[in-house]
Amino acid sequence: MLLLSVALIVLVGSFLQANIGFGFPILAMIFFPSLFPFSTAVTLNQVIAIASTAFISISYRKHIQWRILIPLLCSSLIVAQVVILFSLSIDASHLTIVLGFFLVLLALYFAYFSERIHITATPRNGLLMGLVAGLGNGFFGIGGPPVALYLFAAISDKKAYLATIQAYFFFCNVHSILVRSLYGSLLVTHIPLILVGWAAIGLGTFTGLKLFNRVSNHLLKRIVYLFVGLSGLWIALQQLL
Repeated sequence: MLLLSVALIVLVGSFLQANIGFGFPILAMIFFPSLFPFSTAVTLNQVIAIASTAFISISYRKHIQWRILIPLLCSSLIVAQVVILFSLSIDASHLTIVLGFFLVLLALYFAYFSERIHITATPRNGLLMGLVAGLGNGFFGIGGPPVALYLFAAISDKKAYLATIQAYFFFCNVHSILVRSLYGSLLVTHIPLILVGWAAIGLGTFTGLKLFNRVSNHLLKRIVYLFVGLSGLWIALQQLL
């Protein structure tokens, strides 16, 4: 039953991620903490996700916007390193509520003002957004929403957006897995779950990319804003209720 639950969560999450660039970690972290200890849930989430992020990053490698990615990634990894070590010893429930409502406000802001306010992809803006994403990555393994909103505003080409955000996730996944594994979050007994997860994420990514090529930029942007808002609301309400 556990293997089937993981497979279904991963299948739906990876299909979503292949279309809007993120979403699997959020969906996984809605359900995984009820199945595993919190740090293990985050680590399994990222070990399974790395199969998809690596595949898409390699497939779309020519479209990766390194100039935009590097400042974002550098600040994110530095902050995440500190936060991961801190989060291993605290109760994250209150922080989860804050994260949830922050995502709702962020989505509402971009949904209403994204057409009027254009974020310039400067090193300073990348470093600032990486800081925000690093907090989410470090505590919850969820850094996608702020990164997606920033990259959508900074990159006009759909394929360049997908390639850049997946490359960001790949490097963050590698970093988090290494750090958390050193502190016992990943065990040999988790291998069957990981293998099932990789099979499901392969299927979800393949079918998701088929649909991605048919979705317009305008519709994709609206889906991103809606999913960020709804996921933030769900994360916060889970803890409050």
